[in-house]
Amino acid sequence: MKAKLFKLGLGLGTLFLLCWVVTFYTKLALCASDSLKGIHYALFLKSASINRGDIVLIPNYPVPYVGEKSLSKRVFGLPGDRISRDKEGIKIASQDPDLKNSNPKHLPLLEKTSKGEPLTPLSERVIPAGYVFVAGDNTRSFDSRYEEFGLVPIEKIWGKALAVFSAQDPVFKWGSQIWEPNNEGDKLRPLVSSSLF
Repeated sequence: MKAKLFKLGLGLGTLFLLCWVVTFYTKLALCASDSLKGIHYALFLKSASINRGDIVLIPNYPVPYVGEKSLSKRVFGLPGDRISRDKEGIKIASQDPDLKNSNPKHLPLLEKTSKGEPLTPLSERVIPAGYVFVAGDNTRSFDSRYEEFGLVPIEKIWGKALAVFSAQDPVFKWGSQIWEPNNEGDKLRPLVSSSLF
């Protein structure tokens, strides 16, 4: 009888601990805009470790033209990375020695939002300590390419995507299976970083 009660108590304790972890260290968020191609929901894990390529949750972020909303964006630039602008748009050059020779992705610039509000290209040239450059996969995404949105303080980021729920195949992706669109149409390539913690 004592053994059964012990097992029951252990099982209930484990269930309680699991529920506590899920409640306080994860969030399921709706990706309400078309910012991230094909991603409708993301399960975020509270994390202080942010890497290039991570999809992050920025809760209650006040942004002109949008208001204060929770946003899901992809990290393109980390502290120390260089930002340059040319006729093709903005590009982020990594200061990571392993990525220095890789081709930086060009992010095209828009002159106005879909509602006609003017957009000013970001003037920063180096991402300062404590900030990241975030952008959407969609070229019309409103993100760090513009002064009105700006670089995001790392302290404003709640966590990074552990799993995404998408209209693309496979419907559910997690960890190193979360992919990023590249410049070759709809083909996908793995993220630079697949670290979860």
